[in-house]
Amino acid sequence: ELNNEIEELNKQINEAKKEKEELHNQLKAVNQKNEELNKQINEANKEKEELRNQIETIKNDNEKEEFVKQLGADAKQRVIDLAENWEADAKDVAEFLIFSSRFPDYSVRNQMLIYMQNPYAMFTAGYNQFEKMGYTVQKGEKGMRIWVPHNITYYRGKESEPWKRLTKSTPKAVRDMIKAGMLETREELQFYRYGVVFDIAQTNCPAEDYPKLVGLGCADELHAAAFDIISEYSNRCGMPVRTIDLKSVALRGYYESETCNITINSRLADTQRLSTLLHEMAHGMLQHGMDTGKSRAQREFEADALSVMLESAMGLPITDTRKEHMSVEYKNYITELKTGKTDEEKAEINEQIDKVFKPIGDLYKRHAPQILAALRLSGIQPQPIKTAQAAPEQEEKTPEHIMDKPKRKMNRSL
Repeated sequence: ELNNEIEELNKQINEAKKEKEELHNQLKAVNQKNEELNKQINEANKEKEELRNQIETIKNDNEKEEFVKQLGADAKQRVIDLAENWEADAKDVAEFLIFSSRFPDYSVRNQMLIYMQNPYAMFTAGYNQFEKMGYTVQKGEKGMRIWVPHNITYYRGKESEPWKRLTKSTPKAVRDMIKAGMLETREELQFYRYGVVFDIAQTNCPAEDYPKLVGLGCADELHAAAFDIISEYSNRCGMPVRTIDLKSVALRGYYESETCNITINSRLADTQRLSTLLHEMAHGMLQHGMDTGKSRAQREFEADALSVMLESAMGLPITDTRKEHMSVEYKNYITELKTGKTDEEKAEINEQIDKVFKPIGDLYKRHAPQILAALRLSGIQPQPIKTAQAAPEQEEKTPEHIMDKPKRKMNRSL
């Protein structure tokens, strides 16, 4: 009986061991499942975090895109407001042209944007540019936003070779060859981004440096010498200048279309002679005698506008009579542009009003630097500090060269 009891106990023990082993296997299986579930939870959390980051990135990109769109809309509205104000009262057009003569390296649209944000700006540059010039933007100063083109450069060795894009990974040897002009290059506009510039008055630049940066024109007693130097420049441009007694105190001078000669009344004072010369040169530079299809209002406005910019660069005062004449011709010109147009087309003209000033600005950029350089070479104007004022914007690069001889087919007297 004892043996039977022992045997029965051994069976129970064995069954208990089996049950324990089964429970252990079950527990092991549960632990494995828990481990798999934890892995799945971790992976799900990672995916969730990635999705959250992607959503945040998309949100930030959208906000950035909306911000850039808003800046573009604001800039566009500034130009429209300026155009509408000028159409209602064109007397401020002369003030803008005087203003824009200080910024030949900026596009007309950016000149307008700077003018709307600070009409008293004299010399602008980016924060880092002022640092390179040895000046620091004062703490707390607010910059002016402009639009800066972002260009992509392509290069190739031969015409038969495909164009390659210049990137940060482009070998230094290739970059050196491009810099040396050994490879053909071209640029494509990719997009515009906004940049920030500051006026010289927002920096610690000392007042004695202003004339070297701003260019305050030449003194009244030097206008006679300036007249001679600019007359020589006009001669090189194919517009010979002569000074004679016109037997009149009302006729200041005139431009002859057949010979491209400029005649100035010798009875004028030095400042009047210089002003008249620049005005008649403007007609020649604009080549109004050619069959361009321009109306009288457009010709008169462009000549007045270019001469105002040139005279401003010389530091000559712009008379109220000249401003009034130009404002009338501007309004007449804009009226002509909008005659017969739909409301939508009229609105588009306002949006693109900078195109009206672009031909004038291009000619100013071509001739003003050469005229001022000749004056500085003669000691009439101070030598400027070398700057990179055009660096924030490299949209329009007009090389300096002597213009073709104008072929004007009408007489114009001032």
